[in-house]
This record gives sequence, C-alpha cells and structure tokens, in this order.
Amino acid sequence: MRREVSVPFEVRGERGLINVRVQPNDDPWASGHRLVVPGLDAEAFRGFPICLATLRYYGQGLNAVMGWVQVITRSFDGDVSVDVLPFLAEAGPLYAYGYLPTFFDAPGNPGHPDGEWRADTFLVIAPDVIHTRALEPIAAFTWGYRIVGGHPDTLDPVRRDPTDWAGHHDVLSTAYPAWKFLR
Repeated sequence: MRREVSVPFEVRGERGLINVRVQPNDDPWASGHRLVVPGLDAEAFRGFPICLATLRYYGQGLNAVMGWVQVITRSFDGDVSVDVLPFLAEAGPLYAYGYLPTFFDAPGNPGHPDGEWRADTFLVIAPDVIHTRALEPIAAFTWGYRIVGGHPDTLDPVRRDPTDWAGHHDVLSTAYPAWKFLR
C-alpha cells in the first residue's frame, strides 16, 4: 500500500512542491539492501518503509540548490539523533544536498524492540548556497514505522510546519556545533 502526501513550499521567490511516497518494502533484494547488509535475510527486512520525496520547483540555477536534514526519534530507547550517511557524518548534518535533491531512505531495523521509529525530514536551504554553514528549513514532513510483536507497520507521511525544526535545535547544535540552524 502506497501512502502519499504533497507538501507545498516557497523559497527564493518561487513556489515548489514536495511529493512524498512511503510504502512497505516488499522486496528488500530489489531495494538494494544487500548492498549494505552482508548476508541479507530479506524476510527480516520485509515490511519496513521506503520513503521517496521528489521536488518540483519553479526556480532555476542556484535558486534550486537545497538539502535534506532528517532527525530520528525512537520511542523504545528515547534516542533522538541526526540521520546522516555514515561516510558523510563528519562533514555536517545534511542527508543530501544539491540541485533539486531527491530524498530516499529505506530503514530496516529488524533487531529493534517494539516501539516507534519516527523521522522528521526537513527540506532546507543554505541562504548563501555555499559560503557558510547555516541552514534554514523551508518545508517538512514526518514518516516512519512502528514495530508491534516484532512486525513493522509503516506510518503515513504527514506534512509538518517547518518551524517544528526549533524542537530539534538542541540535538542539531550539539551534534554539529560549527553549524547554524536558523529560524
């Protein structure tokens, strides 16, 4: 079952739209999990969500350079953390950055206990594009999964107010003190 939401935004004088689709992973082999999980047990990863967010934006050139920041909250252990690709973790809080960046995530955590794994995902800009380490949220959504009895259930994506970013200021600034998190 596909679950979708559209999130409108406006930045740098132009309008845009995020199209978010979250669906259960019915085929962990096809989704590429074998690339990051040696000896993949596909059945253990089946049912966890796949999230894809694409952008439509009427701005051009450098106006369309944006990024994604994602904060994960886990109910079963109280952990709140900035979700970044491991080999980029030292560089900064950005999950992705570039020209009309697509967001993709496919968490699979079969070893987690029952509880909720929630991602707050923010489309962000660096106001000067490349010169300073400052990020400003322009749109947001939340998504994730809940494990009950050892089985994952995908949470519907929901539009959020980008000002909800303020609730993550402490975790962002603690993890990345050289960065500014605006607004």
